[in-house]
Amino acid sequence: MPHGIGRSSKRMDGSGAPAVVKANCAIGAGWGTTGDFTVAAGSTEQRGSATITAGGASFAQATATFTITFPGGTRPYAPFAMADATNDNAIDTGRFRCVTSTTQLVATHSVLPVDTRVYIVTWLIPD
Repeated sequence: MPHGIGRSSKRMDGSGAPAVVKANCAIGAGWGTTGDFTVAAGSTEQRGSATITAGGASFAQATATFTITFPGGTRPYAPFAMADATNDNAIDTGRFRCVTSTTQLVATHSVLPVDTRVYIVTWLIPD
């Protein structure tokens, strides 16, 4: 059977999904006392990326989180989500573990952040 016959498919380009902006997001205290972030233009509830800069002091892996509150409102289910990580100082930069609810995606970084380092989180919610 040729690929796609008898199945529905849709592109995961984020079109039609609500836009995600900085006001929809937050970082946890684990990124440091002066940690900050930006959200990439064109990011949506379905897919996007953010750049996090660790800064200051008081770094903690357990609270090195990136949270998106879904701008489209409460979903009827907690979606499946994936996140990937890169940074400016190593090939293996740790991973993000995603936990979702009907209102949020929370991605927790697996490695202790390093002062002044830049981390990029990219997310995908294939629904």
